[in-house]
Amino acid sequence: MDSNVAPLHVENVSKNFGGLQALLGVNLTLQEGERRAIIGPNGAGKTTFFHLISGVLTPSSGHIHLFGQEVTSKPPYRRAALGLARTFQINNLFPNLSVLDNIVLSVQALEKTKFSMFKPMTSYRHVYLRAEELMEQWGLADKGNTTVRNLSYGDQRELEVVMALAQEPKLLLLDEPTGGLSPAETATVTAMLSQLPRHITVLLIEHDMDVAFTMADRVTVFYMGEVLAEGTPQEVRENPKVQEIYLGSPI
Repeated sequence: MDSNVAPLHVENVSKNFGGLQALLGVNLTLQEGERRAIIGPNGAGKTTFFHLISGVLTPSSGHIHLFGQEVTSKPPYRRAALGLARTFQINNLFPNLSVLDNIVLSVQALEKTKFSMFKPMTSYRHVYLRAEELMEQWGLADKGNTTVRNLSYGDQRELEVVMALAQEPKLLLLDEPTGGLSPAETATVTAMLSQLPRHITVLLIEHDMDVAFTMADRVTVFYMGEVLAEGTPQEVRENPKVQEIYLGSPI
């Protein structure tokens, strides 16, 4: 696919925080339906890169295109309207609301009209039906009435992914979706992510190398704010520079 119509095309992007160079000259292009993992040590610039793509931060230099449109200086809601959704390293949920209500709010974000206190909830029945469909599809139907703060951490991570999917994204950014999970929870979330339809392009940051190499078609390695290596999981595994930054351990 030509980079002009790629789901994501990042060109020579840098980000400075005062005298700190967080990212330097990063280039990355995703193909439609691709699963790309970003790996690298803490402080490599991975989450900063996600913030730039989603509009939380603005690059110091460079350009970002989503689906062929320049979005470098566009706010997050403009990028969401193009089909971008993301999860965060720390859960971004409404802990005092139910699972159903969290998903309803995500579904309703697609509506041109917003909730009004003067309308009965029956006016939004189609929103609730869609939320219930999503819970059924992704195995949360039995937890719909559970208050989010009472969910296990693994279930909260799953809920955050479902909330992102409720926005019907074409490009999904996942920031450490298995971070802090037990092996069993990691396996559950990984299985869930493997079922995502291929019309959704996925870019994920992942510290768990097994998850990264299992999920990804291609892997990009960040190191000290720059792209150190890029390739198939096997190519990255065998890259001497990558092995060196991981202290010579097999990955």
